[in-house]
Amino acid sequence: MSTKNTSRRNASKRHVFKNKLTFPIVFLIALLAGYLIFHNISPEKIIEAKPDNLNFIKDNADTVNIIDHSTDNLDIIESQNSSKAEPQTTLINDNRGIPVLYYHSVSESADNEVTITPEMLRTELKYIRDQGYVTLTLSQFKDYILNNSPIPSKSILITFDDGYMDNYDNAFPILKDLNMVATIFCIASNLDGTYYLSKEAIREMSNYGIDIESHTVTHPKLNEMTYNKQLIELTESKKTLESITGKKIDSIAYPFGNFNNDSIKAAKDAGYTLGFTTKRGLSDRDDNPLELDRIYISSKYDMNTFKEILNKTEK
Repeated sequence: MSTKNTSRRNASKRHVFKNKLTFPIVFLIALLAGYLIFHNISPEKIIEAKPDNLNFIKDNADTVNIIDHSTDNLDIIESQNSSKAEPQTTLINDNRGIPVLYYHSVSESADNEVTITPEMLRTELKYIRDQGYVTLTLSQFKDYILNNSPIPSKSILITFDDGYMDNYDNAFPILKDLNMVATIFCIASNLDGTYYLSKEAIREMSNYGIDIESHTVTHPKLNEMTYNKQLIELTESKKTLESITGKKIDSIAYPFGNFNNDSIKAAKDAGYTLGFTTKRGLSDRDDNPLELDRIYISSKYDMNTFKEILNKTEK
């Protein structure tokens, strides 16, 4: 066999192989082009992810196709985009009553009516959330009451009086888990982390978004004190808590719910803009902002009682 004939045969084989290889390549290109046209994907949407050597194609159906070149095989993984739009919250700006709940201690040893178990607190807060309520920060509540700012149609303010260390240990994790906020009215004395909150716990909760506000220095019956002594209680507690949180303290919960005209004057003079009582009712814009109603939650309430009080309390 001549060298010339051999060369011709080899060239013919290469030509046949090339033809056989060209068809699938053209077919794949046509298939890819059809896919891009069908899904309305422009070449600009194909972006190379350099750190992982991945190409990402995002189509109009909110799916992500990942083409992995890190191995010899070409794997296409399609996954749903996990980001979903949050449901829109309806805002209102009419003068409706806002429920302001107040708790105290949160402990497994719930041996009195002001100490609720963590399990019961979780059950009640979960019911609130499942009913569509949105927990307000004190700033949002204040802007609604004083500045006519809109709020979600089902708004609620959760508060704790006294500032026990178990509010940090037991209530705070529940609030975080349920994505809720609250306000803690702290007694400003003995902040050592044993019975009352520690300064470190106060800072951590404040930085998270839990509002820290005043419950006086020593928890006295304000209505039995002179104006000057009341003013000291209100002023000193404000200074102490502000030095811990680095934030302005402008709300007071009157201990035992006891107050008089001197209390209101002292609160104003000390720089408070909101004052909370223990009178049962809803708070709205017609109230004196330094005499706002709340709803006491006893640990003795079962869920039926809790639901009835929450749903039926009126102004």
